[in-house]
Amino acid sequence: MKERTIIVGDVHGCLDELKTLLKNAQFDPTKDRLIFLGDLINKGPNSVGVVTFVKDNAFECIMGNHELGFLKSLEDPAYFNKGFKKFYEDLGDQREEVILWLKKLPLFIEEKDFICIHGGLEPNVTLKNQKKEVATRIRTWGQKLNEEGATPWYEFYKEEKLIVYGHWAAQGLLVRDNTIGLDSGCVWGGALSALILPQREIIQIKALEQYSIP
Repeated sequence: MKERTIIVGDVHGCLDELKTLLKNAQFDPTKDRLIFLGDLINKGPNSVGVVTFVKDNAFECIMGNHELGFLKSLEDPAYFNKGFKKFYEDLGDQREEVILWLKKLPLFIEEKDFICIHGGLEPNVTLKNQKKEVATRIRTWGQKLNEEGATPWYEFYKEEKLIVYGHWAAQGLLVRDNTIGLDSGCVWGGALSALILPQREIIQIKALEQYSIP
């Protein structure tokens, strides 16, 4: 059993901030479990570096909407935007290995005391029946997904088990009794956030610069 679990919010290629965050958290792979909430890639300065760091160290990561979008872009050129194109080209010789690794990312991680999922839960749908396109992208739930002005998904969640999620950078860090949102917009010039369990300690590192405009 590891002594601590460290869960990191959306990195988006911000490798320098990530390494500083882990240093400040005194991360020790022999004692600590490390989980990433997805969106390792796109928008930031070093997506390949972040993916390589996570993959080569066999750290845990769940599927984010940007990983899902990149994989979709390989099948449908309509999804192949400038960021995905750069990531694809920058992968070089390790392209095939990384794509295979991304395809194997789980949609969620569930333990006795917590759940990690990138976006959140569709109301009235069990965890195992969540759709990838919804669970990686959900913020609000109304007549349709992410309807403007609709209710945040976490307002529908009444269970005690903690859900840790990312994806909602505009909302920023949000700590509630049974949900914690960790995307604090590092790539936008905000901060990179992590949650340390079981003590529920939050640590943050300010972005070195604004890499992308919201």
